[in-house]
Amino acid sequence: MEPDVHEPERALSGPSRPALEGLSHVTAAIDVDAPLVGAARMIAPTTERLARIHRQQIERDRWPDFAAFDPGRYEPALRRDAARQWGARARAEHGSVHQFSAVTRALCEARVGIELLGALSRLITDEVRHVELCARMALACHPEGPQDDPQLFRWPVPRAPWPAAPGPDTQLDLLAWAASAILIACCIGETISRPMLEGVVLVTTDPIAEAVSRQILRDEHLHAAFGWDALALLLPALDEPRRAHVQATLTDALGGFEDTATGGHLIESIAGRELVLTRGAPNLGTLTSEQYAFIFYATLEQEVLPAIEALGLDARRAWAERPRG
Repeated sequence: MEPDVHEPERALSGPSRPALEGLSHVTAAIDVDAPLVGAARMIAPTTERLARIHRQQIERDRWPDFAAFDPGRYEPALRRDAARQWGARARAEHGSVHQFSAVTRALCEARVGIELLGALSRLITDEVRHVELCARMALACHPEGPQDDPQLFRWPVPRAPWPAAPGPDTQLDLLAWAASAILIACCIGETISRPMLEGVVLVTTDPIAEAVSRQILRDEHLHAAFGWDALALLLPALDEPRRAHVQATLTDALGGFEDTATGGHLIESIAGRELVLTRGAPNLGTLTSEQYAFIFYATLEQEVLPAIEALGLDARRAWAERPRG
């Protein structure tokens, strides 16, 4: 609001006592001297007001009752492996908060339509929600872990899988950068995450782990749809050199996803075989590396590459030319 130049002078006072209530606990989640940042610190309390705002944003579905999880029902090795996978998911979701925040800034500076920014802001809130769900599930599975196995819960600084965005005075470069980022994070990443989580839901035998998986799964559908719509909006605005840059990004990204999503299982070892997922032995929300690889290659072939081709990029060439190993 513009100031009223005719308004008489008035004294300004400091924050009121209600505004400062609860601040004595604000350092609970911020300890710059901590030797190891872990999952427990990442979800530690801050203030009552911040907690209330946070909860209003993330608890759109009934929050899982993590306190009801009984670790005594499961073997320690099973719980530790589940904590490892859930902890890795929490860190990946935290990386998505980092990535989508960077994309938001770039699109703001490129002055795209506000509806695109509004949709993107929903994704950031969702990813924060996923971070907490996954971290709490990891800690529930292995409550002794933060003391006995702290490296399992380590939380490194998130790193984006792309270079920093260009400056605000280069609108077309910003759009090309954002298109590449959305292609990686949403069109490929979120599209592949959806069937992986569907697989987790199928094999999970614990009701709390299943509830966590289902909550995240519902958001992954929306995140992938956002990516395809946003990319379809951005690509036509690019000239040929910048579309070529997005094409090159696609080639590198496909190689990177293959390295990280398949656990070393090459497509040649998967081809011609069938994956059947069933609920049987106790499972706290985990898949094997081979199961992840099956889902990755099948989703890429059946969904990701055809959808990219439909937007005018040469996905088959990018896959053939991807870096390997």
